[in-house]
Amino acid sequence: MAPLPPARTGDDSTADLTGVIRARRRQLWRPRIIGLGIVAALIALAAVAWFSPLLALQKVTVTGGELVDHDEVSSFVLDSERGTPLPQVRPGTVEESVLEEFPKAAEAAVHYSGPRTLKIEITDRTPVLAIDGSAGYRLYDAHAVDLGVVDKAPKNVTVLGSSGGEPDRETVAAVVRFMGSLRPELRKQLTTIEAKDPMSLQGRLDTGKHQATVVFGDASDPSLKVRTAAQLAAAGRTEIDVSVPSVPVTN
Repeated sequence: MAPLPPARTGDDSTADLTGVIRARRRQLWRPRIIGLGIVAALIALAAVAWFSPLLALQKVTVTGGELVDHDEVSSFVLDSERGTPLPQVRPGTVEESVLEEFPKAAEAAVHYSGPRTLKIEITDRTPVLAIDGSAGYRLYDAHAVDLGVVDKAPKNVTVLGSSGGEPDRETVAAVVRFMGSLRPELRKQLTTIEAKDPMSLQGRLDTGKHQATVVFGDASDPSLKVRTAAQLAAAGRTEIDVSVPSVPVTN
């Protein structure tokens, strides 16, 4: 067995090793310290922005939509958020409050637009029914939301005509439910619809090449009833009863 080498004395080997360890520690910690400094600076900047009056909300621009007054939306948001630093304004919360205050809007997309400005893009609810009345045409969407009165019924919106007086709320709800369940391509084929009560819906069907008067009965199975009536109208039938769509009756 070979003897162990004698211990080294009289040199600075231990000091050299200590220096190497310290140098390596400095190399390891330097980027960490720099990284921590950058993070701290970013946090400080974010804190300044969070509370800074230089970023206080002062303007709200509103675009899109025709059923909601843009100035009213802008004033509503500024009444609650004016002066709040923009980083503290939560777009989702603003969207919810706008939709609650202005039910005629289907969507309200909120975005930051500059250091002191919000931009809100409104999307209107889609009317599916216009009720002819003395003051004009009252519009309703597929969820029976009242969209207000207009002078002229929009294109491709079915008109609920007079059928012995103003329809009651249940009748209107039945017609809206019927129309709201139809796909747009089926809905636009119904030019007018009438109803004395929720169980007696009837309307005028226009396929583009053929027209027919159709009795629908109640508001059940709207898509099946309209598709069946359209097929019969295309075959030249002008008086159609699809109140029982599986057993249609024609003239």
